[in-house]
Amino acid sequence: MEAWELELIEQVRALARGPWQERAGVYDREGRFPRENIDELLALRVPSMALAPELGGLGIGAEAQMRIMEEVAYGDGSTAVALNMHVLVASFLESMPPFERRNRVLADIGRNGALICGPGSIPTGQLDNRQAGFRFRDEGDVVVVNGRAGFASMSDGAKYALIGGQLEKAEGQEPDVVIAIPELATPGIRVLGNWDAMGLRGTASHDIVAEEARLPKSEVLIIPAAMLRMVLEAQAKTVSVQGQMRARGALGILAIWLGLAQAAFDFTVAYVKERHGYLAGPMAAVGATQPGYRADQPWAQFAIGEMDHWLETGRIVLYEAVRRLETPFETPQAFTRYLVRTVYHLRRMSEEVAAGAMRVCGAHAYVRARPLERIFRDMVGGNVMAWKTDELQHSLGLAALGREITFVGPAGT
Repeated sequence: MEAWELELIEQVRALARGPWQERAGVYDREGRFPRENIDELLALRVPSMALAPELGGLGIGAEAQMRIMEEVAYGDGSTAVALNMHVLVASFLESMPPFERRNRVLADIGRNGALICGPGSIPTGQLDNRQAGFRFRDEGDVVVVNGRAGFASMSDGAKYALIGGQLEKAEGQEPDVVIAIPELATPGIRVLGNWDAMGLRGTASHDIVAEEARLPKSEVLIIPAAMLRMVLEAQAKTVSVQGQMRARGALGILAIWLGLAQAAFDFTVAYVKERHGYLAGPMAAVGATQPGYRADQPWAQFAIGEMDHWLETGRIVLYEAVRRLETPFETPQAFTRYLVRTVYHLRRMSEEVAAGAMRVCGAHAYVRARPLERIFRDMVGGNVMAWKTDELQHSLGLAALGREITFVGPAGT
């Protein structure tokens, strides 16, 4: 990493381990968007870190980007998830073919600090993806969009939303694909403000609804479905560093898990050095000998050793994967298999560290007055994402048998 990248990491670290520590509990209790944290990151130009310098970005390397995401998550998981959504969507726009609207939005993001979100999942109040998503209607010089999608993290701070959907066609004709980047202030587009989750409560992962929103046709990208299939099929057969670098969004999620796991581990180690005995007052002297500090109890030492193993092997696996992005893999399947293996290990790490912290610390840490309760819920928020542990394990088995696998999840396919 370059000197300026190391300096930026240290600046983010100072925020995450300083003023953010107290704010994180407030954001969590109130379910409030971490506006102050995001403003401090904007002052450091962190949201535009992955964009090319010619777009006004920092052009940061992949490893430095992950180190920053890890530090942000250590301070507040919600801030990290919102930031990663913005970075992921902005990077996706940068990889798209240039068109006028895309160019203007990227310039606003890179030079002015505008933020963006991307509603791409089933709305939180629905369970059937067939009822979700956006549809466009051609009306001459405009397209009219209707629909609803959820998990638009960063939506309370975003100026823009990336919205994709199908353009209605006559019966029997295959619909085209439309990509639009409207401002959230566009008439007919609403952020519902309905995010109310168990963990990651400050991410502003609200549903976004479009109701007869009219967008100039000149400002959207319309792609014939057959052409898009050809492009995707060609990409699936091509090995390139540029293609591999698109995995940075997925790896950013893993860096969030790693930062939260480090926070849980650090809390646990400090906690067991203060936690003494079980029973209160005079009753502690009755009956069996009462234990002293939990840090001196072998069962806790074993459990902390297990947490340490998962945390450090997770860090090794993640950053080795980040470094390998810069060298083309032998085949697209080899890269997909490696990516699935990386996600699987970090997911297992997150599950084991979350469970281990609660086992070691126990009931006195499972109260709102202590940060582990929030950190635990935020870690579980990562564990329930679209990547399922069993499915990842299944994919690895299929790949070992020489069968083709795909990698699908919150950061794309």
